[in-house]
Order: sequence, then structure tokens, then C-alpha cells
Amino acid sequence: MATHLQSCELVSCSPAGVLEIACCRKFSYEELVQERATLQQEMSDFYALPLQLRILYDAEKDACTKEKTVFTLFQELSQTNEVVRFLITEFGGELVY
Repeated sequence: MATHLQSCELVSCSPAGVLEIACCRKFSYEELVQERATLQQEMSDFYALPLQLRILYDAEKDACTKEKTVFTLFQELSQTNEVVRFLITEFGGELVY
């Protein structure tokens, strides 16, 4: 759950105890929505307050922060990482996922 929460940010906190968080990754949003009751209970227990949790999906931010694919990361590594470049040059290897 902590990994999914890292892709979220606090949107608002009302005096009535409603916390809104927005996720910029659809997968994280879907996972957190499934665990909303557990997360809400943990937050309420931690702060010793009756909190309500609203989880939102920020599609606009998601479109701007698409993560690189494994293939893109490997391509960048083969061009920028000295160790990887050495292995490819000296041993004729290639990065395969």
C-alpha cells in the first residue's frame, strides 16, 4: 500500500475530517480504492480522529507523468551507463527483458 501511496498527493483536508488524495497512476488508484476501508481505519487510528478518505484519480497528471517502459530504460542504459556500454562493446551482449 505504501508504494501506491507514493504516487498520490494530498488534495484537501476539510474541518469535517474528510481527506482527499489524488493518485496520478491508475493502477495505484484502483488498488487503493479496493483497500480504502483499511487505509481509512489505519489513518483514523493513527491520528485518533474519525476521518473519511476520498481517493481520486488524476488522469491529467497521469498523462503527463507516464513511466518509462522497461525497453526504454534498457535503451537509455545501453547508451548512458558506462558499465553496460563496456559489457555490450567487449562481450557483444545486449540488454534483454
